[in-house]
Amino acid sequence: MPVESYGVWKATPVRYTYEGDADDSISPHLSLYFSDSSSGDGRAAINIKSGDRSESRLAYWTTSQFQHPLTEKLSALSAGFHRLSGEQQSRDGLALDFIRGNLFQRNTGRILPHEIPGPNNDILDQLKPILDRAIAASSGSNTVYIYIFGSEFGDGKGIHNVHMNQGNPARWSRDNGVFQDGGLLIQYPDGHWEGVFIGFASQAVHTDDGPGGDAGQPIPRTGYLTWANFLDPDSPGEDRGRDDLVDSPVVITSALVNPRGPDGQDGADAEWVTLKNRTDKPVDLGGWKVKNRTGQEQKIGDAVKVAGGKEVKVEVPGAPLSNKGGTITLLNSKGLKVHGVSYSKEQAVEGAVVKF
Repeated sequence: MPVESYGVWKATPVRYTYEGDADDSISPHLSLYFSDSSSGDGRAAINIKSGDRSESRLAYWTTSQFQHPLTEKLSALSAGFHRLSGEQQSRDGLALDFIRGNLFQRNTGRILPHEIPGPNNDILDQLKPILDRAIAASSGSNTVYIYIFGSEFGDGKGIHNVHMNQGNPARWSRDNGVFQDGGLLIQYPDGHWEGVFIGFASQAVHTDDGPGGDAGQPIPRTGYLTWANFLDPDSPGEDRGRDDLVDSPVVITSALVNPRGPDGQDGADAEWVTLKNRTDKPVDLGGWKVKNRTGQEQKIGDAVKVAGGKEVKVEVPGAPLSNKGGTITLLNSKGLKVHGVSYSKEQAVEGAVVKF
């Protein structure tokens, strides 16, 4: 079953504490204390080590300039916790999904342990400067808002599950689902946003869309590619050192999301995306698809191939690209995500090509 009481808490960061191995050697947390004008003070319990004893490391992504259609909707929220369900827990809603939401470029992630000596080599070294900066910037008339995604505590005084909540191995598979991932988004007074996304190294890179109990389960159910396999060249196993070129040989490099002329009318320019082959060998795109944020798909023609190192332009009438911001996802012939990007309303300038 999916995680319970999923939603987002809009608040102001105040301070944090964290546990070392001496405090909790199995599942330590960083406690982020926050305040909001609706319910007062609260605590976010953020995992800084996995409870999986065979693979306790975390997968970690951060985006210092987060641009996504989510930001406009989040800004409009009042302070406090907002339960996300129904339409808000879907492709076009507010809920996070590490795989389907195109929140970050997955090959930029790192596999990090909990607490080891030395600089810039564990999860605390990454989290502390980001939180310190957000707390320091929120003073006087300047308000920094932090949007914490996860599950509300039963007593309503905090939030947990602030991490990826899909692709879990069998022991934790009951928590798997789609559009229920945790994370942190930080909004600064100058208008820029930052994103922090944490998963577990043992979770799957590809998960099932559903429906029902299959949603969020690893693909395939056994022998699947994990974040450790994908991101860590020293990870043990058959996929050790796997190059992301194997999983993402073709990527989206640009798109015309807002062509000149009235949308959908005769004489208007077509919307298109450019796909680049990152390998030195030709790739057959027959059966591949381009998907927009609402789930509409454009199948790429069976005769379309892209030579090694070259690009091909694909028109996407079946997957209209919103002028208000959106996502663009590339699926291979097996229906697995190969690459994905996002763009904001501000980037969707009429006639301008958005570069990714």
